[in-house]
Amino acid sequence: MSKKTRIILVLTCLISVILGCVSLYTPQSKTAEEQGFSAIEAKKHIKEIAQEPHSIYDIEALAQVRDYIIQELAALGLSPEVFHYPNVVDRNGKVVDINNIYAKIDGKQGENGQYILLASHYDSSPKKREGEEEGSLGAADAGYGVSTILEILRVIKENNLPLENGIKILITDGEEMGLLGAKEEMNNNFSIYENVSFVVNIEARGVKGPALMFETSDNNKQVIKMYQKAGLPVSYSLAADIYSKMPNGSDFTEFKKKGLQGVNFAVLNSLDYYHTPRDNYDNVSDTSLQHYGEQILPMVEEFVYTERYGEEGYFESTESSIFFTLLPNVFISYSVTAGYILMGLAAIGLIALTCMYQQKVKKVAKWTGIWSGTALLTLVAGVGISYVISLVSGVTFKLTYMPKVPAADWIVLIISIVATVLIAFIIGRLTSSQQDKGAALFGGLWFNLILLVIMMFVLPGASYLFLTPVLVGVVILMIMKQVSNKSLLLALLAIVIIMYVPVVYNIYIALTIGALGVVLLLVTLALSTVIPVINYLNQKN
Repeated sequence: MSKKTRIILVLTCLISVILGCVSLYTPQSKTAEEQGFSAIEAKKHIKEIAQEPHSIYDIEALAQVRDYIIQELAALGLSPEVFHYPNVVDRNGKVVDINNIYAKIDGKQGENGQYILLASHYDSSPKKREGEEEGSLGAADAGYGVSTILEILRVIKENNLPLENGIKILITDGEEMGLLGAKEEMNNNFSIYENVSFVVNIEARGVKGPALMFETSDNNKQVIKMYQKAGLPVSYSLAADIYSKMPNGSDFTEFKKKGLQGVNFAVLNSLDYYHTPRDNYDNVSDTSLQHYGEQILPMVEEFVYTERYGEEGYFESTESSIFFTLLPNVFISYSVTAGYILMGLAAIGLIALTCMYQQKVKKVAKWTGIWSGTALLTLVAGVGISYVISLVSGVTFKLTYMPKVPAADWIVLIISIVATVLIAFIIGRLTSSQQDKGAALFGGLWFNLILLVIMMFVLPGASYLFLTPVLVGVVILMIMKQVSNKSLLLALLAIVIIMYVPVVYNIYIALTIGALGVVLLLVTLALSTVIPVINYLNQKN
């Protein structure tokens, strides 16, 4: 490899990593004087809400927060109501009273029309961790949600435009102790929500970072079409599919059970602040709060000002979408049916190219096996390392929750870099011949194709991670047959890096160092394309 090619390769990798990080960009906050959603204005509500812990056990403080929200809704010209549910048993077996806040703005057809539901909760988490004297102040969880809703309503009111369709607001009580408010509302008062076409639920699992749209209703094809109206969308069907199989839940869980269509948002970064006293006003992220608004306000405006959403059942569908954010405002979405078609085309193309490039089946099979074995080894090694880290740090080992490990970010970064260098070195030594370099590239693509087929049936939301390298690789290799320019493979390398960087990052911050095995597995999956491309570019013509 010439010095010039090496420099271009290094720059391509560096720029691709940067672009992958840029896809998680959060916008600068706006003031009230600027048009649209203002995090500065929304933050004023958080300052009032997060003055002290207000869990369902902090009765007086919770009542003060409730009164403040009611007052702000009334100041916007709404007529808020409180739905009272006495003697509700929480997850600790305690009997509590639940008070949900409800309001609405009618569209032109009133209750005969359709509504978008903006939902969050106003109770904060009680003390849940040893060594803490009190619970969370609820600045992010769910002060972000309440303040976002109030600020969106301010913007809609100031637009002073007639609404084709209406808005309903539900701010629940008791979410932290068993989704109590949402359960009571859906089970005992659902008639009010039967004309809700679309739900936006707003949560937080951390205090900063991009506001990730991490969950959708089932059969979400039409829902994702609405989400494409969001500004700076950050969402991955991988996250939505994984979350749907986890035991976690939010108020959105109860909305889904009733068949309501919609989306769920949360920030994930700084998980060690979650449900602790550090979830306070001082740690509020203006850019994260602005990102909630930049995504959600355009969807609300699209719904309330567009007549076609007044059609009952508009967001119902019989199939789901596969989707991911590649770059800021570059959101790629296609149906699962289209995914099967693309998978077939990718398979046919790869079979044809394997023959066209005269690759020996045994060598390609060997490299497919090498990548499969490497992926399995890194997964096992990652789990083992995280377990050892838990022993050394004294933090209880959990595969999805170890937020208090000292210097965890640096540990994960260093281990990922070491693993990358080690894998690159070993693969480089194994591809000493020209023939092996080609077989390693095709073996990597076949490895991805096998995973693509498996995921399309098991976890379709993750399938784009494997469809993309195979499909792009097939197209580029076909073009290379005509123009004989290996540098075209740089595009494949760049796309794979850009695609994987935010996924690896989000998986880590969502699941913490306990999921180091998954992090290293994802790194290996990316390397199954990246390293063979680099070695292939180093091949003599």
